[in-house]
Amino acid sequence: MKTFIFGAFTFFSIFFITQNAAAQDNQATFEAFLKKVYDSYQSGNNDAMWSFYTDNSAEITPDGRFTSGKQALKAGWDEFMGMVDGKPSFTYKLSSWRLITPDVALVTWDSTADIKVQGQQMGGPSTCVAVLRKIKGEWKIEFDGMTPVIQMPSGN
Repeated sequence: MKTFIFGAFTFFSIFFITQNAAAQDNQATFEAFLKKVYDSYQSGNNDAMWSFYTDNSAEITPDGRFTSGKQALKAGWDEFMGMVDGKPSFTYKLSSWRLITPDVALVTWDSTADIKVQGQQMGGPSTCVAVLRKIKGEWKIEFDGMTPVIQMPSGN
């Protein structure tokens, strides 16, 4: 009986240590992915930025529009960039991730955008979400969305 208990304890200990290590690896993987995406944007290299999106990617924009297909996303981005006073800046921090399958992940992050249109501040805090798909060993954005965080009246 002691051997069984010791064996079960050893098995579960190794299982949980392995699971924790895998979780930390995935956390680092998705943090690094977000960094690469935002760094490519900040560098001004649009080709690099768009390389993180699948050809059929889709998004819901902060104003509620649904756009599908990388070409349509690019057109919407160009339209947006034509309205802003200057290049927007963003901060971001991964807030959660979950593997749906080994090749599909759901990630969320908090972002703050500094966006000005005709001198008016349009950016601010938002919660972002993406469905990522691993293609040939690399994570790609299949869907993303950005929801502005707004103050709601308290229920008191």
